[in-house]
Formats: sequence, structure tokens, C-alpha cells
Amino acid sequence: MNRMNRKISVGVLWNLANLVFSRGANTLFTLFLAKLLAPEAFGLIAMATVVFELANVFVQSGLGQALIREKSVSHEDLSTVFCVNLGLSLVAYSVIYITAPLIANFYSQPELTLIVRVIGLVIFINATKVVQLAVLNRAMNFHAQMKANTAAVLVSGGLALTAAYQGLGVWSLVIMMLSQATISSIIIWLMSSWLPSINFNLNSFKRLFNFSKSLLAEALLGVLYQNSYVLVIGRFFSIEVTGLYFFSKKMSNLISHQLTGAIQKATFPALSTLQDDTNALKTKYRQIMQVTLFVIAPVMALFAASSPAVFKLFFSDDWQDAVPFIQLLCGVGILYPIHALNMNLLIVSGRPDLVFKVGLLKKFINIILLIIAIPYGVLGIVISQLVGSAIALIPNTYFSFSLIKYSIFEQLKDFYKPVLGSCLAGVICAYLGGNEALSASYSIMLSLILGVGFYLLICVFFQVEGAKILLISALKKWSWLAKRLNR
Repeated sequence: MNRMNRKISVGVLWNLANLVFSRGANTLFTLFLAKLLAPEAFGLIAMATVVFELANVFVQSGLGQALIREKSVSHEDLSTVFCVNLGLSLVAYSVIYITAPLIANFYSQPELTLIVRVIGLVIFINATKVVQLAVLNRAMNFHAQMKANTAAVLVSGGLALTAAYQGLGVWSLVIMMLSQATISSIIIWLMSSWLPSINFNLNSFKRLFNFSKSLLAEALLGVLYQNSYVLVIGRFFSIEVTGLYFFSKKMSNLISHQLTGAIQKATFPALSTLQDDTNALKTKYRQIMQVTLFVIAPVMALFAASSPAVFKLFFSDDWQDAVPFIQLLCGVGILYPIHALNMNLLIVSGRPDLVFKVGLLKKFINIILLIIAIPYGVLGIVISQLVGSAIALIPNTYFSFSLIKYSIFEQLKDFYKPVLGSCLAGVICAYLGGNEALSASYSIMLSLILGVGFYLLICVFFQVEGAKILLISALKKWSWLAKRLNR
């Protein structure tokens, strides 16, 4: 167990480093691009991204996760998945190329035809690295991925900013997506020792697809559901407000989804080895849930609280209407780790069929709420997301209890303290950030520092489990380092 803890810790640290360097840089580039571009440019990308993400999920088809979960895989297994992904990517891109004019007509945006066709090339590029990433994940080699992603983000961000300064508008965002995927794929291939062969084995495919088919169905539904908001907003509202919503969603996802993803990515291979030990699996998952919420809840709350001051300082008046969207979506982001980790638990337990069933129920609830919210405008639609996310906790946690006895009440106990503490810290941050007696930049910095400090004091006072776990882990590592230095 101690060896596993070390593996998970190292994996999480590398993934968090990946998050800080690559996603952090990506966020900065996106913010700079928002200063140079109008919301309409992000609106066009939002409309094109719906098709791209749907096809991308279809190409990856959950086979990468199946490879990671397998206790052992052969070269034949890896080559089979590689061939399948390449074949699917060619089919998907052909469909996108042919239907691009129809997509443009749906949104009444003629320039979308070419944008969709160019962005669609990313699907083929991503398909080439699915197996390579699975090999690196199985080896828990996350530092190679960090290097690839960081280099890709820095180069692509620089190219995008150059294009934006040259007045290329929405095409600067297209250049960023295409170059980032290309550079990342090239570096991943250079760092991996595995080379494919043209070798398709039907038995390998059947075995792996039997596990991944439910994940594929759930992922397709997930992309359709997540992008249903952009579809509805883009179809019934202006391209400007579509861009504001897309930018807000992108900002909130960069924090909640990427932080959670970093932890999931590091823990999934290690926890798969505990799939037959219910007690050990529950213990480890509770710890992961507690630590994840201890980290993510305050980040989302403080981001929501400081966003009015940040947008007022850095962005033009065209972007101010995005603030309420971001604040509400940060609420969704606080709940996201609970959803994601419960779904991850079902996959580790070998029940991807339950992932599909739970996902179907959750999406049905949220689509009903979306339809009800349309007459109330985009703000009503975003509120419906927050309400739906809260309601969906019930079915999401039901099967966690049936599989490892991790009930909704235990989960509430694990996350109410960090969430409550984060909300209180957010109130303090919002109050100080809106203080007009101080300069804007100084008030933002002061509010964030005091907000973090207040949150940590609350965690100490209420003995938040996630904080205790991290503190104990840090003390153990310090003790180990001290012993090594004293030798």
C-alpha cells in the first residue's frame, strides 16, 4: 500500500506539474487572445468545436482506457487499437468534411464551413497518439506527457498570439488548436519506445471493445450533452453571447476538469490493481475524494469571487457580461470532482455499463432542465446546469454505495467542510476585491491572499480530512528526506 501511495503521489505531482505549466500557460494565452479578439471569434470556435469533440470521442472509442485497465497487454493488442483508431479517424473526418456546409447553415454562419474542415484535421492527429498515451499511462510515465503538453502549448500559444496581432481573428484560435495537437503528438512519439505494426487481431479488438463500448456510448452522450448548451445558445441566441458562454465554460473547465483529470489520470492505473479488494478500494477512494475537494473547492470559489474585479481590470466592456456565467459555472466546477471520481470508481470496478446507465439518467435530467430554461435566456440556461449538477449527485453516488459501500452521506461528510470553507473564503475575497478604496490590482491580490489564508484557518479549525492527509504525507516525505540527508 505504501508503494502504491508513492506511485499515486508521484503521478499526481507530475500531472499537477503538467496542469500548472501546460494548462496554466494555455489559460494565459486564452486570456491574452480574449483581449485581442471579440467574443464573436470564440462563438465561431464554440460552434465548430461541437462537431470536433463528438468525432474525437468516436475515434478514441474508450479503447485507450481499456488498454490502461488491462493487467497485461500484448504488442498485438496495442497495434490493433492503433489500426482501429486510424481507420475511425479517417471515416470521422470524411463525414465532417462532407457535412461542414450543413453545420454552417444550421448556425447561419457561412464561414464555419472552412473552419470546421480545418479543425477536423485535429481528429486524425489525436488518433495517432491514443495508444502511445496508454503505454505511458500504464508505466505511470507522466513526466513525458508534461513535457510534450507544455512545449505544445507554448509554441501553439505563441503562434496564435502572432496570428491575432496580424489581424487573423478567429483563425488565430484555429491555428492554436491545430498546432498544439500536432506538436504534442510529435513529441509523444519521440518519447515513447513503442512502435506500431500493421497488425489487426479481431480477438484483441473484441476483448477490449467489450469493456470500452459502454464508455464509448457514455462519452458520446456526454459530448452531445455538454455541447447541447452551445448548440441551443448558438441556434437561438447571438454569436456574441455564444462566445461569452463558451469562454466562460472554457475558463471554468480549465480549472475544475483539468485538476480533477490530473488526479484521475494518476490514480486510475494504480487503483485498477485494487479492483478485487473492496475495503482497500473504498479507503483509497475516500482519501482521493477528500484531497481533491480540499484543493479544487477553494480554487473555484476564489476564482468566482475575484472574477468581477479581474474582468474589470483586464478586459473590455464587451466581455463583462461573461462574469455571471463564470461565477455560476464555478459552482458546477466545485461539484464536478464528485461526479468524475464516482464515474472513475465504476470504471475501476469493471462496470462501464453502469457508467452508461448513470450518465444517461443524469443527462436526461439536465436536458429537461435545459428545455425549461430556454425562455429565461442564457443566464437561466447556466443556472439550470448548476441545479442539474446538484440533483445528479443522487444517481451518481447510488452505485458507489452498492459497489464499495461509499454512500452519499459519507460523501457529503467528506466534502461539506471544504465546500463550506471555500464559500466563506469566497465571500471575503469578493468583499475585498470590490473595495474601491484600493487600486484594482492590489485589491485582487490582497483578496486572494486573505481568502486562501482564511480557508486554511477554517480547514485547521474544522480538521478537514483532505488537509490532514496532505499534511501527514508531507511530514512523512520530510522525515524520509531528513533520514537520507543525515546518513
